[in-house]
Amino acid sequence: MKWTAGTTFGALAVSACADGTAWSAPGVFPFSAEAGRPATFAEVFEVVDTVVLEEDPVADVVTAMPFVRFDGRDFLIADFQAYQARVYATSGKLLDFRGRAGQGPGEFIAPVSARRTADGNLLVADVAENRLTVFPSDSEGEPATMTLPVHPLDAIDMGKRRYLITGFRMSALHPDSVGSLLHVWNAETETVETSFFKPPRPDYLGTVASRGEYAHANVRDEAIWVVSAFTDSVFVLGMDGKRAGAISIPLAKQPPADAPERWEVDKLHFLTNGCLVVEVGIRVGRTRDVDRQHLLILDGDGKALAALANTPMLRVVADDLFYFQNPDRMEPNHWIVARWRAS
Repeated sequence: MKWTAGTTFGALAVSACADGTAWSAPGVFPFSAEAGRPATFAEVFEVVDTVVLEEDPVADVVTAMPFVRFDGRDFLIADFQAYQARVYATSGKLLDFRGRAGQGPGEFIAPVSARRTADGNLLVADVAENRLTVFPSDSEGEPATMTLPVHPLDAIDMGKRRYLITGFRMSALHPDSVGSLLHVWNAETETVETSFFKPPRPDYLGTVASRGEYAHANVRDEAIWVVSAFTDSVFVLGMDGKRAGAISIPLAKQPPADAPERWEVDKLHFLTNGCLVVEVGIRVGRTRDVDRQHLLILDGDGKALAALANTPMLRVVADDLFYFQNPDRMEPNHWIVARWRAS
């Protein structure tokens, strides 16, 4: 899709049940009526810049499938298909890269998350190896690895060698924790201290615990903020995992199990003014591929300030700037930078 200042990304999507009966929801799917009229990209955002992540074919640094975080200064990227974790300045300049394909120390099979530890080291989660790797910030020391009884999709340093792990713990030895998506791993004792957050599961997921089910968590203001694929709320948990509150997301009722499309909440971002940015994807059938991406910008009470359908892929939000995949380019290292007009 070619991007221009006047491009309308808002579009109506209608699902149909297997028996041919049309299924529809209030508002424009996947939004509920409370979200209001879906806006165009140009109504909500002003494009202010472009960024190209630096690559180096000689050093084998080529962006393939980036999972992006912002650490307050730089972009941290776990690249699933390139078997690397990388650090970029917000200008796109490559500052550091770690890892290669393999199963040894400092090697990856499927890196899906990169974050900073409290002391500035690089923490990478490898979901295929059930492993965390910590790379020293000085680039000179040897990486340290931790093998987990959890399939880690993300890891956040909680201090004192304790980590908040997002992922699946499927073990007959711990039946109470099966279905929990958050876990506290104590690297000192090499144990899971506690597992929590069991979101409601749609019937059509069946009995396979990992099929389509996941969560996205952040730690902010001494609380854990988490969204889950099939729930229409932002959950606020204490650092002990106990529920402290929830913010409703204005999404339509999930379609029936035999409908060809369903919505899934993918990620949660924070703006400096306290607003929340929620990514919502549309899945077709039972695939794991995002067919279309939608965005909601909410105030702290869950009121929709903007609803956008069919946006370019949002890579990351950093310092209130939105970094989208450039729809004019196929390469995943080409981004556009946009500012929310209401900010």
